[in-house]
Amino acid sequence: MRDVFYTVLVVWIIWRIISSVNTIRAKQATAAKTAPYRKKEGETTVEYVPPKNKSRFDGEGEYVDYEEIK
Repeated sequence: MRDVFYTVLVVWIIWRIISSVNTIRAKQATAAKTAPYRKKEGETTVEYVPPKNKSRFDGEGEYVDYEEIK
């Protein structure tokens, strides 16, 4: 009777270990699929671009350099 109990206990422990490993692998696979684009080392990305505000000088034309003739 003791041998049957130990056999069942060992099988149950092995089953628990395998199921926990499978759970961890499933979480890692899900995280890898849903993870955003991973940057390589040294790569720069811009995540925020501020809105372009109109300058008060937009409608006044552009600056023209001139020479004064005497």
